[in-house]
Amino acid sequence: MGFLDPVLIAAGANVLRRSFVRRLRGWKRYPGTVEAVCHGALEDCWTGEFYAGSAGHFRQFWTRDLAMCTPALLRLGQRERVIRSWEWGLERFERAGRIATTIFFGRFPRDVYDYACDSLPLLLRALRDADADHLVRRHQALLAREIARYHALVFDPDSGMARAKGYFSSPRDCMTGRSTASANAFLGSLQRTLADFPWLPQPFGQADIGRRLRETHWTGEYFRDALDREAPSGDGNVWPFHFGLFGEEGDEMRRSAFRTLEARGFTSPVPLRYFERRLPKSELFVPWLFTPNYQGDTSWTQMGPIYLKLLREIDEWSFLAQRQAMSAMIDRDRNYLEVYLPDGRPYRGRAGLYQADEGMIWAAMFLDLL
Repeated sequence: MGFLDPVLIAAGANVLRRSFVRRLRGWKRYPGTVEAVCHGALEDCWTGEFYAGSAGHFRQFWTRDLAMCTPALLRLGQRERVIRSWEWGLERFERAGRIATTIFFGRFPRDVYDYACDSLPLLLRALRDADADHLVRRHQALLAREIARYHALVFDPDSGMARAKGYFSSPRDCMTGRSTASANAFLGSLQRTLADFPWLPQPFGQADIGRRLRETHWTGEYFRDALDREAPSGDGNVWPFHFGLFGEEGDEMRRSAFRTLEARGFTSPVPLRYFERRLPKSELFVPWLFTPNYQGDTSWTQMGPIYLKLLREIDEWSFLAQRQAMSAMIDRDRNYLEVYLPDGRPYRGRAGLYQADEGMIWAAMFLDLL
């Protein structure tokens, strides 16, 4: 892992500095309605060149976050900025010769904290949704190399699934797990998205990743988080349905999985927790030093809107109630904050060194639900 990378060390120092300032001054408070607050946060994410991950200390180019928000941004009328953002990011990936989770200081692509199973699948899916075939063709050689690298690093041809050895970064990038449900969902998504770009390599052949995921992770009520973890996770029960890996039968599976999430507290105080309780033994060491329980039983406003969008399709009343809970939190804090503790307070790291980030680009996805 690249914890000793000077770029990541400098970026980490910047996070601590900005968190200290936020601890002293508090976060920015936007006026107006919840909708106005979200619009204000989203506008502050625009750097003039690209949409950053946040208006706070994650003010870098984040591949997964821009990709997750691309459909919502398009519906909000921001296609020009979306295309400019992807042009900016892909140009720097081209110079570096690889795609990464993040571009630090405007010119250093790096993976946080290791090779990510989500960057390439989400990037290609976003370019497809943005009708940006011209960018796919412009960077075809880079993408072809990255597809081959992804296939070699992530896909296990013997099991037809994500490799069980090693750790892959993902939106839940501080927690370990062997061949997680999320990693397999991203793998399945990449296979499906590549079919929309027939001029790119198609290395996965006829592998039925959705079927293998169901065989190995589905308990009959929910997806267990990983091959080494029987308990469910929030992301492990969202991404497979978000990518539509199961056809019509997926609706009943989703109802069962979402009932489990609500019954076991994943939607409290707002959606969505990664786990129902903290798992300290699964936390990466360096994040654990500064941000213990960062991705344990905390509620993430990154996953919340994705979960709510899927919930709306099967349970309108629960969707409205949980959307209102998120609206109330946004209204209380006058910002779109990153992550909350189980008691509803914004997250704080060890000794208060880390303060939940502010002005997240994810506000675009919540606006899309309003």
